[in-house]
Amino acid sequence: MKLDTRELGELLCASFERFHDLPALWLGGNFITYAELFGAAAKTADAIMEITEPGERIGVLAQWSFPAYAGILASVLSGRPYVPINMKFPFERQLSIASIARCSLIISDNYSKRRCGELLEKLGPKVREIQVAAPIGAPEHAPDFRNSRFAGESAIAYTMFTSGTTGVPKGVAVRRDNVASYLHAISKIAPLEPGTRCTQLFDLSFDLSVHDLIYTWASGGCLYVMGNEDMLDPVGFAHRHALQSWFSVPSVVAMARRLNRLSAGLLTDLRLSLFCGEPLPVSIAEEWAKAAPNSQIFNLYGPTEATIAITAEKFIPSRQDAARPATVPLGAAFENCAAIVVDEAGNPSSVGELWLGGAQISNGYVNNEAENTKKFVSKVLMGSPYDRWYRTGDLVRLDGKYGLVFQGRMDDQVKIQGYRVELLEIEEVLRRVSGSSEAAATPWPLSEDGSAEGIVGFVNATPKTEREIISGCRALLPSYMTPRQIIHVESLPLNANGKVDRNALKRELTTRKQN
Repeated sequence: MKLDTRELGELLCASFERFHDLPALWLGGNFITYAELFGAAAKTADAIMEITEPGERIGVLAQWSFPAYAGILASVLSGRPYVPINMKFPFERQLSIASIARCSLIISDNYSKRRCGELLEKLGPKVREIQVAAPIGAPEHAPDFRNSRFAGESAIAYTMFTSGTTGVPKGVAVRRDNVASYLHAISKIAPLEPGTRCTQLFDLSFDLSVHDLIYTWASGGCLYVMGNEDMLDPVGFAHRHALQSWFSVPSVVAMARRLNRLSAGLLTDLRLSLFCGEPLPVSIAEEWAKAAPNSQIFNLYGPTEATIAITAEKFIPSRQDAARPATVPLGAAFENCAAIVVDEAGNPSSVGELWLGGAQISNGYVNNEAENTKKFVSKVLMGSPYDRWYRTGDLVRLDGKYGLVFQGRMDDQVKIQGYRVELLEIEEVLRRVSGSSEAAATPWPLSEDGSAEGIVGFVNATPKTEREIISGCRALLPSYMTPRQIIHVESLPLNANGKVDRNALKRELTTRKQN
């Protein structure tokens, strides 16, 4: 099914009209139809529009619950941006996100209601909680939200917060037309048919979840939401429910393989498999192709700033070539988008930084002009119709046969369990918690694709114990950013430029492991 280029709200309302009686959600063992989901979202959207102005952001402090999904849909239908606030995050980080975003309303569920009250107490009386309507009763016709689009297609659809180098998370403002462009492009590459049973593996604070929700509902599919126990074995969940569309980071498959949860022919119902968020090792893709022999496999690439994903490469498992890269190439840029490799001067090159341009490039960071100036540049490049580019910081090689091949990061940003993390943010917290002037964070252990399972911290001149430092970090950082181990050192190794020698730290960890 190929989607048209209508405005985001129109696309979703058209889905309600077409798929009224089909299941939109499988949640806690029960199906929720499009009529029930849109009925609750329409009622909630009405309430949002009555008490907010266009552009005011709606915080969603809920995860894998009906209020979370209906609340996000209600925000989109009302024309207001939503801001996911992960319940797994420490309170201070949640408060920082809500404050930077200047949320006017917060949506909670039964699990997060108490924490919502604590946030509201800190945020002040201008921020209120709003309840999501129950999934009962639905309008006979599609909700009419024409008046919600007076802000235009350039209005913000959502704001996702990523790790920031200063210790403060960065909010990426993604427009409604950015999302509509993505939906149009991905529907041509990896179309979904109505009734397709789809995975929902990503936290709602991870921008890949936007694909799960919006693309599935715009196509008439059914989103299968896993419980906490199911998340321990997502491959088994997909097998038990005969799921047909899969979307995850590659490390989910790597973990399933380590736990012997992956076997040839296990997922015969899968027709579409998408991977994003980390480099996709060829070995993982080949293993997945055996487990899901009837599935097309695509490697997607794209930072939050470029709206979910902006390139795609179809994986062909039968292709045997000794020169083939160890990771699946990034592929070609989506329609109305561009991906170019440039040298240090910003000129096209065969090896260098990857720059992205076109219809999916977001507005940039909320209330952070310094970072906007650094990461978004204006430049006319010969042969390209675009003059505004996002600098990814990814080192890429342009191969004559395989196209764009990921080579690693050019800065101190890494992928931890699929999340984009600034090591400088972790180091700032390490210094604050330990009281040490010297601190370093190292991704460890490393996976074969160059991403990492966790973080090890190095500190010096501090009386605090490893347990105390880890506990302090846990109160300020998400679990995937909290160091698993703290190593006390007399001093941090430096390279010739006077910077922390991260390779020396990795060698130290390798030596410790061998001993």
